[in-house]
Amino acid sequence: MPYLWRVSGEKQLWGPTLLLWLFSLSIIGLGCLPELPETGLLLGAYVALALVLLIWPRYRPALILLAASLAGAGWGLWSNQKALQQRLPIERHGSDHLLRVQIVSLPEIRSSTGDQWGGSVAGSVRFQAVVLGTPADTGRSPVAAGSLLYLTWYRVDADTLPRLRGDSRWLLPVRLMRPRGSVNPHSFDFEQWLLQRGIYATGYVRPGDATPLWLGQGTGIVSLRGVLRDRLHALPVGRTALISALLLGDRSGLVQADRDLLKRTGTAHLLAISGLHVGMVAGFLLLFGHGIARGAGILTGTTPAVLPVVLALAGTLIYTLLAGAPLSAQRALVMTWVLLLGWHWRRRIGAGIAFALALALVLVLQPLAFYAVGFWLSFSAVAALLLGFRGRLALGPVPVSTSQVSEAEAYPAMQPLWLTHILQLLRSQWLVALGLILPSAVFFSGFSAGGMLFNLVAIPWLGVLILPVLMLGALLMETGLGLLCFRFAGWQLDLLIRCLETVDRLLPSWQTLAAPHDPVLLAVAALGVLVLLLPRGWPGRKLGWLFLLPLLQPLLPLSMPERQGFHFTALDVGQGLALVFYSSQAHVVYDAGPLSSTGWNAGSAIVVPHLAAARATTLNALIVSHGDRDHAGGVQGVLKTFLPERLFAPGRLVFKLAGNSSVPTEPCVAGRSVSIGDITIDWLWPQGEALSGTENDHSCVALVQWREVRLLLTGDISSAVESHLQQRYPDFPPVDLLVAPHHGSRTSSSTSLLVWSKPKRVVFSAGFRHHFGHPHAEVVERYRTMGTQIFNTAQSGAVAFTWREGIGQPQVNLARSAARFWYAGHSDETGHGRGLSRRE
Repeated sequence: MPYLWRVSGEKQLWGPTLLLWLFSLSIIGLGCLPELPETGLLLGAYVALALVLLIWPRYRPALILLAASLAGAGWGLWSNQKALQQRLPIERHGSDHLLRVQIVSLPEIRSSTGDQWGGSVAGSVRFQAVVLGTPADTGRSPVAAGSLLYLTWYRVDADTLPRLRGDSRWLLPVRLMRPRGSVNPHSFDFEQWLLQRGIYATGYVRPGDATPLWLGQGTGIVSLRGVLRDRLHALPVGRTALISALLLGDRSGLVQADRDLLKRTGTAHLLAISGLHVGMVAGFLLLFGHGIARGAGILTGTTPAVLPVVLALAGTLIYTLLAGAPLSAQRALVMTWVLLLGWHWRRRIGAGIAFALALALVLVLQPLAFYAVGFWLSFSAVAALLLGFRGRLALGPVPVSTSQVSEAEAYPAMQPLWLTHILQLLRSQWLVALGLILPSAVFFSGFSAGGMLFNLVAIPWLGVLILPVLMLGALLMETGLGLLCFRFAGWQLDLLIRCLETVDRLLPSWQTLAAPHDPVLLAVAALGVLVLLLPRGWPGRKLGWLFLLPLLQPLLPLSMPERQGFHFTALDVGQGLALVFYSSQAHVVYDAGPLSSTGWNAGSAIVVPHLAAARATTLNALIVSHGDRDHAGGVQGVLKTFLPERLFAPGRLVFKLAGNSSVPTEPCVAGRSVSIGDITIDWLWPQGEALSGTENDHSCVALVQWREVRLLLTGDISSAVESHLQQRYPDFPPVDLLVAPHHGSRTSSSTSLLVWSKPKRVVFSAGFRHHFGHPHAEVVERYRTMGTQIFNTAQSGAVAFTWREGIGQPQVNLARSAARFWYAGHSDETGHGRGLSRRE
């Protein structure tokens, strides 16, 4: 099968490239399975295919392809099985340990920030640590040495913080939890992120159990990164957070305003350590190495030709490690190495095999990397450039030799070099924008409409005026010239941010655009992008625009069957509450989830992506049941993206939440009713407006009706309010769905509420094995006795109900039922509480 190895007329290693692609695609295919197969079953399937190929001699050369596929699938299976097995057993979830650990990541420091109640979110430090051992006299279950932990240390004191750096060793009292995260459609999968990195357990430091002890400071790459970060932040220059992100890949110091600006303008990739950064390091070291080699040749008579390449290879590796080795840098490093070695050995190695090798090596290091947004953004951008600049097909007669014709006839369209460069820059930006539109729609539910124009200015600005100066400043950090370099770079970064702010106000930026939910339509859109990226001259290339119509389909009201009916989703926000319901005429949010002590905001992280995926261009109403942080903490995160047409909350809380915005506010008062599109909301509680709105019993109790569907949303009311509701509305028809009061606390969901509302279904919104113990076992049994169908976000992730016109029973989708092997087979991991907390 010579066609596997070489295509006539092209000096390309199609054979190795094809094998690498089969290897990579097999890893990806294995990771997409809903459940991991048994090793014997996988091996048996490949053996059977091999026997079939052996029967027909003409197909025997394909055995090498089968071997490459087996290698990829086998590696993916072994790695993923190992990752699943190396997780804290569920029966030890919440256990306390005293461990000797070494910090193996750059600690992420989060300072205290204010919140909308005038309080503060306590500062914290997050880091990864590897277990060195367990003291023998603790009397607790040991944690195996080498286990990787992801820990948070809250409220670190000023004396401890300077010692909390990479490669430092500690004796820490910690509480460990099995790796688990909220599971919602269209939002970040924290559980997959932990599995991808081989995290054994998450947890937090508990200084109250024992005094943390510093055991010493080690040396290594992580320690060096910490030293460099401290020195960068200590420089008397501006924009040190951006400088640290550009040089070290450390984004922990970026303010949210800068993050949002870079996202809206489509320039967030500028902070990714990628080919631009790695290529500059390689180019500088090649020039530097050539200078040394020539000098050595003059002195010794022998020029070490290999020296420039060795310096470039070693330098790019060290730089990638110092930058934290993100996916984009790994891809750039591999492609740079392949091209450097090919250049040194005088071999023509195409960019295609470099791309395939980078893809294979990244998946070997992280078999689940293809679930990460950085994977798709990095590889899609490079693939778009490789395809787009591959050349123009010769469809007409071509002279055998340019010597047969004059130069003017052979190149009739010769143009100035400067114009050629400008056209290539424009084309490269267009190709990258086209290549990234689908990943952006899938992962971010939108794209930057002006990103191409912004990048035309930002990329040359960064590549010519900022990055080279920063790298020179890093080499001369302890000198006056180095300080001047950093000051110049900080000044330029400040000008760049100001320029982006200006054009963001004047030109269109972020455009909400969710990818089609149908996998077939998504595949058609991907095919359209691929066709458009083919070389100019390819027959039917412009027909690719027709294949992109599925991307526009969500924006066309007449072609959106998924919007028809009534949709209700109880999002998985841990210990908190966030509900989204919408029809073809209105989108409404009831509570926005918690704001955590680390600064994580459920409103921006979960609610907003869900609204964007639901094609919500406006938010018709935002309802906040009461002022507890686990219900109202995410409000500001929602308001940054969606300014609601109406804001409802109890008493004076509604005015506090609105702040200085122009949002129309209305307190929820029993007896009043509002219509939002074809959705009607009747307020059942509280009884007046003269209240703070911060107490549990101030919660807005809402009866939501769409056609014949009735939902009862209760906030955190107690059994006392439940009794009032029964007395105030004695003839109350049954409800189709009840969101359990106070997450299933024992102080609520009384028998009187159940008898009064007669719910067909109940949803508990609670954290997995949270110390509050929600939902309480007695409450769960009470609903079960009533014959109510029970759902719990702690067990099933987000719970989505869809009612269609004329169909009484809803369609139910559970987020943890998605085809992900790390969700499968964990039915024993119940989310029921272990007891009632004293804090209730």
